[in-house]
Amino acid sequence: MNTKSQAVIILCLVCLCGPTNADGVHFSGLYVPEGLSCEDGAQISEEYGDLRAGYVIYDDEGRKSDDADCAYAQVQALRGTSLQIVDLECSYDGSSYEYRQVLSPLSNNRMLVVNGLDDGTSIYQVYTYCGWVPEGN
Repeated sequence: MNTKSQAVIILCLVCLCGPTNADGVHFSGLYVPEGLSCEDGAQISEEYGDLRAGYVIYDDEGRKSDDADCAYAQVQALRGTSLQIVDLECSYDGSSYEYRQVLSPLSNNRMLVVNGLDDGTSIYQVYTYCGWVPEGN
């Protein structure tokens, strides 16, 4: 089954299964986008104290990336699945915005992320888990 098919199935599950509040995100860690590997340098830039383009950290407080700092507004688990629905409140370059993600585990330490967009559409991304969250972030 390809990733696009999995994203469609996940969206259907979100509609059919009732969410419940979760204690936190089950997918904490540092992730790299599809096409890169952890060995490619998934690390914090010491010069800027920031993430390199595309890299993402999920931790107890929220989601951090090169394009935004986001706090969790709400985290829900989908009953009977390993999926989580994450509502985020983000800020970047003086602007604030909100959006929703659905997080789902994949094989080989990967995670499928479906991003809900303002116009009612969605896009998906696949991340590889690097296994650690740098101190101080």
